[in-house]
Amino acid sequence: MYLEVPMEKQHKETIMLNITAEEKKTLKGRGYIMSKDGEHFVARIITVDGTLTDAELLKIAEASRKFGSGKVALTSRMTVEVQGLTYENLEPFNEFIAEAGLYTGGTGARVRPIVPCKGTVCVHGLIDTQGLARELHETFYKGWYDIALPHKFKIGIGGCPNNCVKPGLNDFGIMGWKGGYRIFVGGIWGKKQRPGTLIDRVFTKDEVFEMLERCLLLFMELADGKERFGAMIDRIGVENFLAQLEAGDVMDRKSQILAR
Repeated sequence: MYLEVPMEKQHKETIMLNITAEEKKTLKGRGYIMSKDGEHFVARIITVDGTLTDAELLKIAEASRKFGSGKVALTSRMTVEVQGLTYENLEPFNEFIAEAGLYTGGTGARVRPIVPCKGTVCVHGLIDTQGLARELHETFYKGWYDIALPHKFKIGIGGCPNNCVKPGLNDFGIMGWKGGYRIFVGGIWGKKQRPGTLIDRVFTKDEVFEMLERCLLLFMELADGKERFGAMIDRIGVENFLAQLEAGDVMDRKSQILAR
């Protein structure tokens, strides 16, 4: 989906970039991803809970007009990409959107932005999906941002069993349930697919946070190189993993795991 924004001017000059692969990687880690033309970037703006205010939307539109191509793309994981930025405009763009409290990110081998459905306002919603997303964002997206994981780690929140956001296809999926929350672990959706393993009991919100932290620590401790979380679970055995997850003794090793 695209939102067309009137442009102040067209980019007529073609400038071939001469930046290193390491710099491209660093920029991508900040949410500035090179386009396939090798000349321009998209800037991936985070939405904390899948929503934006009118002021934030206007700021993004203005930033697109001022620094980009005038096109804004909505990603499948509820981030917003401003297209057509030049290398020279990346830092001015970053400063401009920061005036509205906006920032880029959402890439790399780390906890990715949280993806909630609209369960907070949906007639079928059993939990406050957007409120939970904001809490998880602070604790795990921002709180774990500088912690390198073996691979990307995606978190999805569905407000009810209708499954619109498909939490079971995330590394850690949360589903609203009567009386609490259900949890899926190890879901993968991409070149390879793996349905998430359902932990067969209902959790409180505090337990969701505890289980998520245990999952991240076990992932760091047990993954083989750049292994996806679901692949790790299958390699060591589902029952083995669930037993370790439920035991929770990984929390006793937290400081050693994070210090690696």
